[in-house]
Amino acid sequence: MNRLKTLQTLVAFLMVVALLLGGCAQATPTAQPEKGAATLPDVIKIGVNETMTGWGAAYGDMTWKGIQLAHEQKPEVLGKKIELVLVDNKSEKSESALAAQRLVEVEKVVAVIGVNSSSMSMAQNEVLDKAKIPSIATAATNPLVTQGKPYAFRAAFIDPFQGDAAAKFAVEELKAKTAVLLVDIALDYPVGLANYFRSSFIKYTGNEKSVLGYFSFQTGDRDFTAQLTQIKSLNPDIIFAPDEYAELGAILQQAKQLGITAQFLAGDSADVPELLQIAGPNAEGFMYTAQFHPDAYTHPEAKQFVEAFRAKYGIDPETFSVTGYDAYLILRDAIERAGSVDPEKIREALESTAFVGARGMIKFDKDHNAIVGVPVIEIKNGKKTFRYLVEPGQ
Repeated sequence: MNRLKTLQTLVAFLMVVALLLGGCAQATPTAQPEKGAATLPDVIKIGVNETMTGWGAAYGDMTWKGIQLAHEQKPEVLGKKIELVLVDNKSEKSESALAAQRLVEVEKVVAVIGVNSSSMSMAQNEVLDKAKIPSIATAATNPLVTQGKPYAFRAAFIDPFQGDAAAKFAVEELKAKTAVLLVDIALDYPVGLANYFRSSFIKYTGNEKSVLGYFSFQTGDRDFTAQLTQIKSLNPDIIFAPDEYAELGAILQQAKQLGITAQFLAGDSADVPELLQIAGPNAEGFMYTAQFHPDAYTHPEAKQFVEAFRAKYGIDPETFSVTGYDAYLILRDAIERAGSVDPEKIREALESTAFVGARGMIKFDKDHNAIVGVPVIEIKNGKKTFRYLVEPGQ
């Protein structure tokens, strides 16, 4: 009987101990990893949303060339391979939004490079901003691309600066007193840039009537005889035509046929090889602002970029290739500094960017726009010739 009681006492004691130990184990919380501190994936996916087909195909092709070159030079980040996921938006706003959605929901990218077009970039950023995925536009220059979009950045200068630089060059260097505008009103980029040029041209001439007229057309038009005939009758010093290369090439051809001698000036959308292929000798003397010219930047990173681009593709780099190249390297640098693939940490790192790329030191202003210079280029003897560089704040 005593043995039985002893055994019962021992069993009861062991049950109490087990319960106490179990309670202690439950009371001790399991350590949770901090957000963004999780194990890195084997492959880090970065999306590329570009205009690979449609009217913007030439821009997308050059942008992709720049991105690929940068990827070859720096294929890894945080010790992991970077995988580029290219999606063609077909040069359409709706397709750009769908491409962004696919990159986020299907491909699970940590960030997106693109788009080179302002219209397509704005459509994309509506999607990416809601998903809280950072993006870095390439050559999209309309201010609305990043305005009010905390996750949107861009590797290019913006049109207020570009338009002002073009107007200043026209008045101070070309001694222009009058101008007309010839604008594709179907796209955000030419409309915005033309308006900034107009206000700055009036400011620099000091004459509210110095802009003699505003002539319009729409993407896809190829006959500009009516507009150019009216422009010729006004005899302006400058014809500012910040349009896409296909329309601009045709405009230069027809202007020459009509005997127009006014100086043509445009924006960075002119900076693709296809423009000279379309316009041929009719482009002689034509001038435009751009994101890059090999003679405008001579620091080591610029020289290395130019040499590598020429070696790989057999042509000179320009606006779209340089912004693609710099965008990739800026984003990679931000991921490296973030030490994480958490989109929020990448966004925070992008805001503190101070990166030396092909265009020198690149930082972002409060609206996430790249602070870089504006080279002015002239077609001389059939080749792109550097005129001068308008520095930020100049």
